[in-house]
Amino acid sequence: MVCSVLRVAPLVAAVFAVKAPVDKALTEQVLVKAGWLTFGTSFADDDVPKDFAPEDKEGEQLESLKESLGDDVFGAIAGATGMDKRPSSLSRDGAKAASHRRVPAFRIDPTAVSNDQFKRFVRDTQYLTEAENFRWSFVLELTASAPAPLLASNATINQSDAKNGLGRVQASPWWMGVFGAYWRKPEGPDSSLRGRGDHPATHISWNDASAYCKWAGRRLPTEVEWEMAARGGLEDEPFPWGDADHDPWTRLNAWEAGQQKGDSTWEGEFPDENSARDGFVGPGPVDAYAPNAFGIYNALGNVWEWCAGGTAEKRPMRGAVWKSNLQPDFNTADSGSQNTGFRCASDHVADGEL
Repeated sequence: MVCSVLRVAPLVAAVFAVKAPVDKALTEQVLVKAGWLTFGTSFADDDVPKDFAPEDKEGEQLESLKESLGDDVFGAIAGATGMDKRPSSLSRDGAKAASHRRVPAFRIDPTAVSNDQFKRFVRDTQYLTEAENFRWSFVLELTASAPAPLLASNATINQSDAKNGLGRVQASPWWMGVFGAYWRKPEGPDSSLRGRGDHPATHISWNDASAYCKWAGRRLPTEVEWEMAARGGLEDEPFPWGDADHDPWTRLNAWEAGQQKGDSTWEGEFPDENSARDGFVGPGPVDAYAPNAFGIYNALGNVWEWCAGGTAEKRPMRGAVWKSNLQPDFNTADSGSQNTGFRCASDHVADGEL
């Protein structure tokens, strides 16, 4: 009888066992105080490409600019840039004419969520990302000439180009569909995260990012919050650090002065060569480079970062990316690739508030 009790006791204990608390290794968030923010696209900004022009159906902004510059100067600029022929529709990133907004205080991660942090989430929840469920994701073929390493191996490239492979994006053939690419294997099935625990988790969809935020007790930042944090208290400046553009490779991943083509941040002859002057061929550590005045790292470059808002077909991304441009963008909620990541935000509750 005693032996029987002893045999049953461990089973009873197992039934009533309580799961040990999980160390989520969350980053301590930065408090961004309430304030005003000019949000949107400045129509008079010379750096705004024509397809990013804000809505101006009645031509009021054009007329105002023409009046302030004078007919001769306006005519010269318009002739060189096509400013007077810019479309009146919304830009592809959804930006409208700039507006002045009051932003309540909030908290935000100083860095994008890293591979090590995302790994804890997956271990605790057994979550499968959408790239894992789809069993493939997009990978950039080549980001450096010899002797710098390929981002995708020759085996991965050959498999994608094979008859039964996923092939390439027709308009951007440097992007390949790769079976087995996901956050743990960012360059394809023969890659790994070894030595990259502090790099941003990539191949993350908006839905994946939202699931992590829920687990962390946080949320995705709104676009306005993200913009306010990224600027670090600056207003009317093109970059999070101000207007200095003579040494961008020391400030973000990736850009080389004199190598820009359109709004590209690629270093070298895109897409076959990357000089890696900024120190990285692909994504770099989440805390690479100096932070802005708010303590925010990589507010520009490295990976796209998902934001709250939009629709299932157009979820906003901010922050630009290591291989492309310095403009906001959007994608479907279930899309992810080698250049999509995220950071978390949360509401700020002041002392004494419930």
